Amino acid sequence: METEKLIIRPIEIYDFDDICEYGCDEETGKYMIYWPKTKEEIYEFINKCVDTMNSEKAECYEYVMQLKGRTKVIGNISLVIKDTETEIGWISNKEYWNNGYMSEAVNALIDYAFSTFNINKIIATCTEKNIASYKVMEKCNMKRILFESNHKSMKNGFEIIYNKLTYCIEK
Repeated sequence: METEKLIIRPIEIYDFDDICEYGCDEETGKYMIYWPKTKEEIYEFINKCVDTMNSEKAECYEYVMQLKGRTKVIGNISLVIKDTETEIGWISNKEYWNNGYMSEAVNALIDYAFSTFNINKIIATCTEKNIASYKVMEKCNMKRILFESNHKSMKNGFEIIYNKLTYCIEK
């Protein structure tokens, strides 16, 4: 997939070093449930994604973002398909924040998901503290459909409590 500034393609093991650059970073993953990760966890994550996407009944798709004309991966985006609904999520290298790259990539993946898979709805979630993430959702025409105060989840084996926002876009 190509956009004006990006190439969006399936994740590969050779993306490991670039993903570790932001995937191991505490600041980048501070508002996320599954990030940051250790280098070992990232290696396992990439291998699992590649295996899953190559299976006949893939329900989880992981893509990376590169700037056109460069090989450096600056972020990744996932689609998890459940029946006629999918959840989209993302993470990106903080060196590339505030340039519109994530909104461009999310819009492209939303269009791709609606045209490729038999889905009617795409949702995304984040903590209310992750202002940049919900701004991306809003720029991509997603609408807030739910606010859950004191939502409980597990992060690195510990229970965390946060105010969870859920956004949605329908076909």
